[in-house]
Amino acid sequence: MRHFATESGKSKGQFYTPAEVSRILAKVIGITPDTPQDATVYDPTCGSGSLLLKVNDEARRGLSIFGQEMDNATSALARMNMILHNNATAKIWQGNTLSDPQWKEANGN
Repeated sequence: MRHFATESGKSKGQFYTPAEVSRILAKVIGITPDTPQDATVYDPTCGSGSLLLKVNDEARRGLSIFGQEMDNATSALARMNMILHNNATAKIWQGNTLSDPQWKEANGN
């Protein structure tokens, strides 16, 4: 799946986040094995979802996963990736994050 995501996205200017970079980002935002299960993680440009999965792995208890991806095929790939990695409850939305952000608070923030 990683090879497909990497190769299919290159022609569209999409790039895969390497696993080590994902692990470092998880640590930078404070995700640890002790992170509570009710914590959430959001990627506004989630691609195939690899960053979301690695961040979730660092938590070890699981997180509520949210993502948005503009490309239809890539967002479908992200949803499939979530299911394959036992994260079927992840919410991946297809659409433009800038013009139509999906994961906002009730007050619009």
